[in-house]
Amino acid sequence: MNKLYTLLGALLLTLSVTSCHDDADTLVNYSFNDNLAFAEAENSYAGKFRVLWNGLSQYYTLWDYEEAHGLDWEQVYDTYLPQFEALDEQETVTDAELTKLLKAVVAPLHDGHMYVQMKNHQTGKYVGVSPSEARYVTREDVEASEGFEPELSGYKDNGSFKELQQYDSHVNAQLDAVFATKGKGYMWVTDKINELKAKSQQTDGDAIMLKGLNYFKEQFMKIYFLRLRESEKLPLYNQLVTECAYLDIPGVELINKGFVDAGINVKYALTSDNIAYFYFSDFSLTPYLNSNAVQELFPNLDDSTAEKIAHVRKVWTAWFDAIQTLHKSGQLKGVVVDVRSNGGGMMSDEQYVLGSLLPAGGFQCGWERFKRGTGRYDYSPLMPMHCETMEEPHEVIDDVPVVVLANCRSVSMSELTSLIVKQMPNGRLIGKRTYGGLCGLTGNEESSDNYSGYIGVENVTPVYVYLPTATTFTMDKEILEGVGVTPDIEVDLKDSEDQSDSQLDRALQYIRTGN
Repeated sequence: MNKLYTLLGALLLTLSVTSCHDDADTLVNYSFNDNLAFAEAENSYAGKFRVLWNGLSQYYTLWDYEEAHGLDWEQVYDTYLPQFEALDEQETVTDAELTKLLKAVVAPLHDGHMYVQMKNHQTGKYVGVSPSEARYVTREDVEASEGFEPELSGYKDNGSFKELQQYDSHVNAQLDAVFATKGKGYMWVTDKINELKAKSQQTDGDAIMLKGLNYFKEQFMKIYFLRLRESEKLPLYNQLVTECAYLDIPGVELINKGFVDAGINVKYALTSDNIAYFYFSDFSLTPYLNSNAVQELFPNLDDSTAEKIAHVRKVWTAWFDAIQTLHKSGQLKGVVVDVRSNGGGMMSDEQYVLGSLLPAGGFQCGWERFKRGTGRYDYSPLMPMHCETMEEPHEVIDDVPVVVLANCRSVSMSELTSLIVKQMPNGRLIGKRTYGGLCGLTGNEESSDNYSGYIGVENVTPVYVYLPTATTFTMDKEILEGVGVTPDIEVDLKDSEDQSDSQLDRALQYIRTGN
């Protein structure tokens, strides 16, 4: 009897996956690597399309918003299923062909976080598209925002900033330090090689040392210049460090893998008239400022890792302490928080950013809703969405201007920060309109409660979709997905010979003049 029920259950699940689009009324477990859910997609392009279409029908949280923008998801099925079926009839399907068709299917969708991946079972490779990128590349400040990092040394040199501290813990920044620090790493190796070569007589130990140093230099340069993601470079570098440990090269140490996910570039500055400025490249402050998160995200914590964590903490603390001291003495003129080209990250970070300026107990920054059923429009009621604010005693900054700087590459948590500052009576958003990816993400462990979440597993299942769990609304109950948050004062980032920053200059001007 149990075997019969199992077979019937499998049949019903398979029918749900492969059935026509108008009868998929049961939630299918697309969230994980469920063999039954993805069975048809393994060796069929039409099967992949049906999984994608049905999965989004059940898991996507923006269908009313898409409908308001003129998207007919039923028509998408009727239009593109035959084209995927045609691929099944082709003897050869290239990755480029699959990418082009996949891009056409998801192009109308507005979710700013969405990333869609399909496996080309003919080539064995995965292809992926992000519908938001097509909109992003048309933005007028895309070139100025790509890879942006504020350059502040000129302000320090001309006396505009009386304090400046900065530190970058990204893996690539740590590799830069190995490459370009005098007396350490690559430069020490180069000097040592030249020293050994210059000796009139080399000992056997010298010969062994020279061979090892040349090996390190050659292999390090290969790794350093590889066009790979940090997650791919790091194990190669750490393997080299382990192989060459006997050389005792100063400044060459294993890099903790936690810096792949939690690497961050932070900058603190204080102007001559006491405006406190803070820039951070990623919302990954929590691992550096919360002792429990440190242990969780930086496994096998060693002295070198602890030192780097302390550097980041020191920069943030300098900013926070300056605000506390100056505000208590009535000398704080204003605050600037810079999230330009910040791609987002941990929501808990907000307590250390604008949350460190607001009263304890949380701050409502908008509304959110979830999927609460298998139907395409089965949504929960709108629920208040709160950002975390600092619980420890701190100064509430409500009597001097607070400015957030943003651009078109400010995404996710950067956009929630932009919403928050626009709701603060003393707050202003300056720069350019943000990216348009405000909908919130959580882990897939909540998909059974929310009927939403990721589809599949990246680089494992034949279809994978990186997908938000909740729909985010502004306080006015407006969805800004695919649009972004509009600044109160719009300013282009202009090139200048003196390396000044036109958007930062406008923020300082606003704080000083109110205009």
